[in-house]
Amino acid sequence: MGILQITSHHPQAGKTSLASVLLLALAQADKPAGYYKPFSTQSGADPDLAFIQREILTDKGGHEAPPPSSLETSSRMSEAQAQQLNETVTTIQASEARLILEGPDLENSGGQPSGLAVQVAAQIDARVVVVFRYSKELAPALLSEISEAFGARLAGVIINCVTKHRLAEVRQTMSAELSHHNIPLLGVLPELRIMHAPTVHQIAETLGGRWVQEPAESGQPVDRFLIGGNIMDSGPEYYGRYDNQAVITRSQRPDIQLACLVAGTKCLVLTEGGEPTEYIKAEAMERSVPVMVVEAKTLETVEALAPLLDSSPAHNLAKIQLFAKQIDQHMDMEQLAALSL
Repeated sequence: MGILQITSHHPQAGKTSLASVLLLALAQADKPAGYYKPFSTQSGADPDLAFIQREILTDKGGHEAPPPSSLETSSRMSEAQAQQLNETVTTIQASEARLILEGPDLENSGGQPSGLAVQVAAQIDARVVVVFRYSKELAPALLSEISEAFGARLAGVIINCVTKHRLAEVRQTMSAELSHHNIPLLGVLPELRIMHAPTVHQIAETLGGRWVQEPAESGQPVDRFLIGGNIMDSGPEYYGRYDNQAVITRSQRPDIQLACLVAGTKCLVLTEGGEPTEYIKAEAMERSVPVMVVEAKTLETVEALAPLLDSSPAHNLAKIQLFAKQIDQHMDMEQLAALSL
């Protein structure tokens, strides 16, 4: 049985999203894998596990993932935890040919170095991929020092969330340095802001919006808000610049609403409580665009949405599918999936 452990330097680096993409890719290739997250910092139900079980494993006919143990601040496993880890992996091995294991971070919740991820890999003899979230402080020497702790088990590193204008520079610098230390650089991924964007449903909940008609799909992520108003450009050209946008405009402006619908807007938020025209309702239904009405004025609505920006978790299948496309563009997906064999 192949075991691939995905871990990261810091939280929020993208290891759950990467595990989700791999599980989907293996299922689509008729090579399904089990999923196990042996440790969790959540006191209750772990949201990563809940999302992967609901949206990926259950939907693809996979087995139920085992629950994690509570992760304390200690950087070492206890004997009881090590025994539980072995027993759980053995149980999964009885029904799955491969396992994607989401390991603990290389720093604990207090920001101190932790050897737990290294210990887990050694305990179950897993191959390891380390995901780093890019920052200006991320020096090649630091990657080498951290990654070398896994020794021969290290399959490679991935650098995630690189700003687009630094992508080529980071790829060149890191590739040369890591190659010098015989550490494979599996990929450098650009920042994908939609991974932390709110969904249409979350927007409606935050605003207390009323659906004009029950939406066919409210789980779509929205990473940009535009205010509908008088513009110099043509409506479709102006409102068609971005792929995953919502437009906020007054209910009394059917001209702006129609331009947004034609341009492919993902969601319309109509302010000041008015009802849209029947023609707008028909167009929105034909194009499957959710339309909600709120009582507040446009600027008040924009202010209410501010806390949602870049704060939503990546527990959304549409986000994972977009992340998978990005991986296909910047990495060898087949090579990555083969690491679990």
